[in-house]
Amino acid sequence: MPWRQHAMLETSKRNPHNLRDAIQSLGLGLDHAKAQYWRVRHCRRLTQARNAAFAAYNHSPRGLHIGAADFVLENWFNTDLDPRTPNIHYLDATQPLPFPDGSFDFIFSEHMIEHIPLAAGRKLLIECRRVLKPPGVVRIATPNLCNILTLVENHDPLTDTYLAWAVQTFKLPTEPFPKAPMVVNNFFRSWGHQFLYDPETLRCAMEQAGFSQIIQQSVGISAHTALQGLERHGQAIGESINRFETMVFEGTVL
Repeated sequence: MPWRQHAMLETSKRNPHNLRDAIQSLGLGLDHAKAQYWRVRHCRRLTQARNAAFAAYNHSPRGLHIGAADFVLENWFNTDLDPRTPNIHYLDATQPLPFPDGSFDFIFSEHMIEHIPLAAGRKLLIECRRVLKPPGVVRIATPNLCNILTLVENHDPLTDTYLAWAVQTFKLPTEPFPKAPMVVNNFFRSWGHQFLYDPETLRCAMEQAGFSQIIQQSVGISAHTALQGLERHGQAIGESINRFETMVFEGTVL
């Protein structure tokens, strides 16, 4: 028997756990490799389907919906990282958008940008500007960090209502613990949130991406007919709760 094999055999006799651990690690590595292989194949199929759908998309005006979840906007090109609903197509918003320059008249994204890091969010806004045809408009709806932080200090009926709703909905610790720290910590750490914007930070990121005429809007309100009444997050959490936690900004490509 070669000396190297003999040494491994002797080691395994003295330390049987090492051999079991090695076999287990090898099995886990193979399982991971298999999962990655099938994920790549799955994404490739989804990418091909999306590209075919985009080639056939000829509605006017042309709208791109990023982070659609299960909400299909009629006549929009709806996309999501994990599409599970018909007419929603695969798109990784942390990567360059797979569309030519000037492909769309409007872009809408609701409660998505906070799920990617700030650097990725800034790159996404730059990509949005690129694929918008002047005078195209992007509409971003996302949680308002300022409103979330005021939960710690304010004690008015609106914040009290939000706190009570959050504690009950997400089964957070109740008395004798104060509600606000539980709710704020939950908001930062749950749902895959990566970066929460305040109005100043989002406006700055949009300006740096090259957008002009940046204005803050109310949920559901826009001067552009195509952007009116788009938000759907309120259907999941309640309209008044959504209006409290959500801010909306629009920017124009000139």
